[in-house]
Amino acid sequence: MVTLEQMRASNARIPECLPAGLVAVFVGGTSGIGEATMKELAKHAVQPRIYFLGRSERAAVRITNELAAINPGGQYHFLQADLSLLQTVDEVCYELKGHEGVINLLFLTAGTMVTGKETPEHLYYPTALNYYSRIRLIVNLLPLLQKAPFLRRVVTVFGGTKEGAVSVGDLQGRSLGLPLSSRTCPPTPPASTSSPPRPTPSPTSTGTSPLNNPKHHASHLAHLRAHTASMTTLALESLALEAPDVSFVHTFPGFVRSTHVGRELRKGGKAAKAAAAAASGGNGGVGLMRSMLNKMVSSTSGSSASVVSSLAEAGERQLFVATSGRFPARSRGWGGRNNSTGGMSTASTATGNSVLSAGGNGTAGVVLVEGSGVNVARGSDARQGSGVYSVGLDAEAKGEEAVRRLREEDLVRRVWLHTIGEFLRVTGTEFV
Repeated sequence: MVTLEQMRASNARIPECLPAGLVAVFVGGTSGIGEATMKELAKHAVQPRIYFLGRSERAAVRITNELAAINPGGQYHFLQADLSLLQTVDEVCYELKGHEGVINLLFLTAGTMVTGKETPEHLYYPTALNYYSRIRLIVNLLPLLQKAPFLRRVVTVFGGTKEGAVSVGDLQGRSLGLPLSSRTCPPTPPASTSSPPRPTPSPTSTGTSPLNNPKHHASHLAHLRAHTASMTTLALESLALEAPDVSFVHTFPGFVRSTHVGRELRKGGKAAKAAAAAASGGNGGVGLMRSMLNKMVSSTSGSSASVVSSLAEAGERQLFVATSGRFPARSRGWGGRNNSTGGMSTASTATGNSVLSAGGNGTAGVVLVEGSGVNVARGSDARQGSGVYSVGLDAEAKGEEAVRRLREEDLVRRVWLHTIGEFLRVTGTEFV
């Protein structure tokens, strides 16, 4: 594992290891872990250009002013968007491409705990935010990441190391965790390569939804998290085959004490409130989180080490994941097919420290200091430096066996074909 002190030491070396002008895109940056990590990057990077996406313009004004106070030499731009809609995601990507020719870091945190409703594009709302829109953003912006002269990284903050069973017959996850008698999966319109018709809003869940049962609601969230985490890691493995020069990290941040959870519970309506009340004996959201953390947040050993005390600490940890040379791309690390050195090369920094550099060209991020105890991580395929990483809050890989079983079931290919099919159905294109 990587300690918090080791992470802070790596973050402190960002100014000497990463050139000025780093371009970062934070998706879901107006609150929570996205905001905290963005502020940590502004604190350490030299003249960064940061774009952050979200819904709240009011929050964006505050955050922009705070970023400018942290680092007056940076540039900070807010793009307002409803990220549950793929067509809106495409519009935002067009706008980003109009501003930048390269992107060094794509950092994704947009998500929700709200369940039981559809988007106007006929996607299940939590899966639309937690999976489809994130993968669409990666696909659309991948060419800009591949052009970056240093640091080419995608980080999606969700359920790294928490992969579980995939419901092949219900990849959108509408009925996961519900009793068999309650499972109704509305048919998804067939995929089409033609321009899609204008979507019509779908109704949200009603008072008769099985998700209004607190037990079913908590079970649904737990099963849906494992299912979506698996789909995410499998999709990243597909993307790494197309872009071996970009590193992909799926991370689990632990339970972070944040007002964002409270807002999600209020948005969740009767189902979330009922689950909270039942789980807590009237203690509200605290009870709901307690009822689900055993399955959703705590480590497999039951350790409380999955709990992070503050957003500031979470931001420090995620900045390490976003910038450290511990996570090189497939073509730059020990496991990379195109790594002519067959391992890590040794060099020296301006301060005289010996460092380990994956590939030797700086695209892996902040180089690793020899003897620091931090080495190149194992990928989701259990090979060191293989380009796709599923890690916990200690930046350590733990879920390789679960992913291996899914891979043996041909789910890398099957999940990717499904994802592209939904992109075609909703937008008419595989990418923009």
